[in-house]
Amino acid sequence: MKLLVVGSGLIGAQRIQALTKLRAVSEVAVFDPKLSEGTRLSPKATVVNEQAAFSKKYDAAIVATPHDTAVELLPKIFPLAPNVLVEKPLGRNGAETENLIVAAKKSGSRVFVGLNYRFLKNVQHLHKLLSSGEHGKVLSVDAVLSHGAQPGYEKSWKTDPVRCGGGVCIDPGIHLFDLFVWMFGSAELTAGHLSRQFWQIQVEDHASLVLTLPGGAPASVNLSLSSWQSRMEITVETEKAQFLLRGRGKFYGPQRLTIVTKWPWLQPDQPRETLFDYGMEDVSLQQETEEFINACTNPTAALTIATAADAPQIHANRRRLLHETT
Repeated sequence: MKLLVVGSGLIGAQRIQALTKLRAVSEVAVFDPKLSEGTRLSPKATVVNEQAAFSKKYDAAIVATPHDTAVELLPKIFPLAPNVLVEKPLGRNGAETENLIVAAKKSGSRVFVGLNYRFLKNVQHLHKLLSSGEHGKVLSVDAVLSHGAQPGYEKSWKTDPVRCGGGVCIDPGIHLFDLFVWMFGSAELTAGHLSRQFWQIQVEDHASLVLTLPGGAPASVNLSLSSWQSRMEITVETEKAQFLLRGRGKFYGPQRLTIVTKWPWLQPDQPRETLFDYGMEDVSLQQETEEFINACTNPTAALTIATAADAPQIHANRRRLLHETT
């Protein structure tokens, strides 16, 4: 397979290395205006100029650029590749998302969205437990996703409302919104509060949200860009057990999932808690890239990776959030 990768920043570089490891991939053309033409980024990846990048056909393409740049480039890329993976969020708002989906359909291009938290080992385990139905219906969910950014973050494109499209609700919050849709089927915003507490920026750096899941279960989400201890935590209460998901590797700590027994004194021969520790290694982006390539060659394969069809609901909640909260 021959691929085009647009953007070789933090995520783009990881995608390139992931592609290089795959036998199905023979050649990767990389376009990034910050890099010199002809630069070899891996045994399979070479930097090309803009004219060369957008004058050929490819088996697939990956777009890993700031959100505003992606919106401009995608309509040009769809006619070049039947399969396109774009890093979250596929449009800065609902209207852009819909326009991009229409453009992709006109070109006959399948669109996938980079939301690699679906591939975290503890998340995969939790999804399997919930999908089994063995633990009864979901009663409530509490989730936290936060980090402390870094010095100078106020100058980043991620805090520019025009370039990014939002603050903590877009990055990293969109990962939680996606996981809610993937794990529970849907999640409707009920109430929320957005604020700027630490960073001198024009977008929110904190968000406290209340959502309703199918069946009426409440869910709370807290997001922050000034948490000096990075946190990813999801607690799910069900009729028969409680699940405690913690960490995603790196500064967030090891990927762990704890299953807590209901009324343990009634089952003295059973452990109170069962801990599954998946360690610090995060291979989620590698696995997501592998599944994307597999989907390109096997259109009927069962998918974990997010697709364009998942994006509109996420943006619908965000639109409601911006218009109805304080």
